[in-house]
Formats: sequence, structure tokens, C-alpha cells
Amino acid sequence: MERAGLTGGIGSGKTRVAALFAELGVPVLDADRVTRELQEPGQPLHGAIVEHFGPGVLDPRGHLDRRALAARVFADPTEREALEAIVHPRVHREIHARLERGDTDAPYALIVVPLLFEAGWEDDFVRVITVECTPEEQIERVTRRDDRTREEVAAIMERQLGANERRRRADVWIDNRDTVDDRQLRAQVLTIDRELRSLTSDG
Repeated sequence: MERAGLTGGIGSGKTRVAALFAELGVPVLDADRVTRELQEPGQPLHGAIVEHFGPGVLDPRGHLDRRALAARVFADPTEREALEAIVHPRVHREIHARLERGDTDAPYALIVVPLLFEAGWEDDFVRVITVECTPEEQIERVTRRDDRTREEVAAIMERQLGANERRRRADVWIDNRDTVDDRQLRAQVLTIDRELRSLTSDG
């Protein structure tokens, strides 16, 4: 099965776009969700993170305190690189394993990877799609969705690849600005799905 990658900055609308692909019968795997599952207590990734960063990144129940871990790695680029070196290869292997185990005749699967380019995964995919909106829309959406301040969201955005660079490196981009209505968003997804089905068909 071929794979298409979906990326985009925080608050850009990756979850919504992935859901539209799923409605078309496309298997979807979310790298963030896989990461959270692998970080549960008792999982090897959980142990590897605690071994490197210490018990200070755990909450009272023994689960990872993601806020505490994020604050630590954002403050120290070396620690961020260490976390990425621990997490990315394990998540990469798990995604490939799940695709191999999958029982589907779909022509392609969609893998949602927020840090796709930063992780160096672009060569895994027959097409890379990025979802984009304006920076102000990203901030507004995330502050409404999450318990974060504008400053916190802006700091996360600073550490992600910029929209212009994502669009330059992606094969196609989806416009998800607030001026784009649901019908227009669906039309963009349908066009890309048709292209991918044609590209990956045996005939």
C-alpha cells in the first residue's frame, strides 16, 4: 500500500482534513496518537523517555507530564534533539508495522505527521500534503481549543517549520483559511484523493 503524508502547523486543521479523507475510505494513521499510545506507562518509549529525562517529567500517576516535558525541551535545543532521537525512530517503526498488519484493499493510506519535514520523513510518501491557514488563525484556533495562551502558541509556531517552507517542500497544499467553507475544503480533499487513487492504481 502506498502512503501519503499530511502535515501542517499547529491549529492548521490537520485533524479535520484527515477526517475528510477517512470519509472517502482512506485508512488514516495519526503519528501524534501513535506517540501517545507508545508513551503510556509500561511501554518501551515511556521507559526510554524517563531514563533520559528523569522522574521529573512524570505526573503523580506515573504518566508523562507532557507540559513539563515540553517546557524542558523547548528551553534547551539539545534536550529537544535528544527527545526527537528517542521518539521519532520508534514511532516511525510502529507506523510501518501497523500498516503492514492492516487488512485493507485501499490503494493508499494517509499518515498525519505534524513534524513530517522536521523528522525527515518526506521520502516515505508518494505525496506530501500540507494544510495551511494564516498565523493569526492558528493562534485563535489553538487558544480556543486548548488551555494555552497566545504567547505559548506563538512559541510553538516559532519552533515549527514556517508555512512558506512547508508549501515549498510539499507536493500539494490545502487552503484551510477561515474564508474557506466546508464545501470548498471537501472539494480540495476530493481532488487530491482522486489524484492519489489514479497515481497508486495498478492500471
